[in-house]
Amino acid sequence: MKNRSKMIAATLVVALGCTLLSGCGSSASSTASSSEAASSSVPASSSLSAAPSVNLGEGTNGNDELAETVNTLLDTDPISNQFEITAMNIEYDFGLKAEDVASYKGVKSNDNGDAGLVLVIEPAEGKMQDVIDALNTYREDQVAFYGNYSEFAQAQDNMENAVIVGNDELVVMLVASNECSADLTKAADSLLNG
Repeated sequence: MKNRSKMIAATLVVALGCTLLSGCGSSASSTASSSEAASSSVPASSSLSAAPSVNLGEGTNGNDELAETVNTLLDTDPISNQFEITAMNIEYDFGLKAEDVASYKGVKSNDNGDAGLVLVIEPAEGKMQDVIDALNTYREDQVAFYGNYSEFAQAQDNMENAVIVGNDELVVMLVASNECSADLTKAADSLLNG
């Protein structure tokens, strides 16, 4: 009787473990599938304000002009192992509200310990200061995060020296990649005033 109870308990534990593992596996693949489907259905030139009903996880981005601006800044601040900043990053990582952003374009380094970032945002009318404030909060959070790891001292320094500038038409955030030695303040100023 005792062995039978142990056998039943062991079988239940194995069954529960299999259920949990299969649930995790299908959840991840369904998330990836829905994410891929959402990305393919939204054109790259759409903006957050143009489509207020767009799910921010769909990865909407700015227009060709913003893409050209980002490419110009990447000449000054080359980012290693780039990943494109999506609407989900804009909302959850940078803490920006959809109604504050007309369009955006940017890339960030996907290398551990490299805080490199080039982000260009067209703020919604009258929202320039809100965008700058949110980006400053993001910078402070990242400085604190990198400060927890001695091996990320360079990334912390890069983030502490982030350039965040803007006007009513454009807000720029630049964080030096570990390989960057250019004057990012000068690059951002020439973009905004040139």
